Amino acid sequence: MKVESKKRQFILEGKIKACFCEGCGQITEKVFVGEWMPSDKPKYDDFLTSAPVKKHKEGKNGAVNVPPAAENQYWIRCSECNQVYLLKEWQIQIDREVSPGELNAEECQVYSPHGIYAKGDALYHQALGEVGVVREKQATGSGAFIIIVEFSKSGRKQLLENVQINAANGKNSESVTDIIKLKLRR
Repeated sequence: MKVESKKRQFILEGKIKACFCEGCGQITEKVFVGEWMPSDKPKYDDFLTSAPVKKHKEGKNGAVNVPPAAENQYWIRCSECNQVYLLKEWQIQIDREVSPGELNAEECQVYSPHGIYAKGDALYHQALGEVGVVREKQATGSGAFIIIVEFSKSGRKQLLENVQINAANGKNSESVTDIIKLKLRR
């Protein structure tokens, strides 16, 4: 039985990134052809090869040692030279372009200006009550970072990332919102 994963869904939908082709030596688009299915027929029933019948060794508890399940493999075709390759799931790079409309708040990280996010991360902004996807990252002159997040309803917004808060001293006790407003004014 095949293991279901989000990556498998992307591959089956044909959302595969362009990558290097050994056949034509170029970076080309790849096309999903089909899934590789292991044969149900035991090896010793194959009449083309005369392999000796091996008995399975029994484990400590008397159970038969069964080889691990086959990893998901797919037939992928190069769009340039039409060469077809059998690739394992981990060898295929997928195009993970996620739209904010497809996301639920439960699937996303809760946004905080203190967090660090990667391009493509799904966020939930509690104040806006919306989900979004990080599209870009930029560094500011003050040392803070800005992420550009595409939200489902309000469009693209710039949000702060990796904001460092200094320990509050007795004479300088600014709130987090005051520090963020100060950084935004710069």
